[in-house]
Amino acid sequence: MFKNSAEDMLEIMKNKKKQGFEKGDTFTTSQVAAECEIHPNTVRQYEELGFIPPVPRAKNGYRVFSRLHLEHVRMVKIAFCSTWLGGAIRKKALSVLQLSAAGSFDQAVERALEHLTLVQKEREKAEIAAEILEAWAVNNYERIELPGQYLKTNKAAELLDITLDALRSWERNGLINIPRDPENGYRIYGRDELHRLYVIRALRKARFSLMSIHHMFRQYDRGVRKGLTGILDQLPPEEEDIVYNTNRWLTKIKKIEQAAGELIECLERIINYH
Repeated sequence: MFKNSAEDMLEIMKNKKKQGFEKGDTFTTSQVAAECEIHPNTVRQYEELGFIPPVPRAKNGYRVFSRLHLEHVRMVKIAFCSTWLGGAIRKKALSVLQLSAAGSFDQAVERALEHLTLVQKEREKAEIAAEILEAWAVNNYERIELPGQYLKTNKAAELLDITLDALRSWERNGLINIPRDPENGYRIYGRDELHRLYVIRALRKARFSLMSIHHMFRQYDRGVRKGLTGILDQLPPEEEDIVYNTNRWLTKIKKIEQAAGELIECLERIINYH
């Protein structure tokens, strides 16, 4: 799905039969807000931020929205599903909105495809972390495929798609101890370190604090393999455990991936309108 290049996608969209829009239909701010289930002030803010095309005014100064504007507002809601992830994913989603609102559809399609790819990569990493956590619970994680050779710091950061600052912070906060190459003193990351880093990354993405993760690892390093329930201070209901919470994070990522696909479909409808 969505494996075409941005140029191919744009051509496909332009050649599709236009449907679903009546250019004569107009809406008030309140009607758009009600249709999209948001506050009227939010609709106005979308225009101010450049997420939807400029809205013409009637003689009384009120905004007059078209169905095209309505579809742009819907696309903003879809895009915002993934902005929670932050970083490059958030930037890509917002750039799709701004480019589409400005009529730069070729670039908007390109950004939307890049955005989907980033979300898919994030989902893949979440799946690896969930598998590691489940294997940790039974102390059987050797079967999980990761690079067999030792990696240097920059390669480890690249593999996990995290910053060097994040790696240093996790080590500085006692979440992980990285062995050193006895010949040159450089940090080296083996399978055990990478397993642990995947777990830390997943828990940080799931919004656990460094203190909570540190507490969990202290118990794990003491030999705890069962009864992980409640080890993390920030688990919402007390009966949830680390494996359940991370799998719930994976479910959320999958929903965001679905929304990334819907973003492209919404962009398609907007391009068909023109």
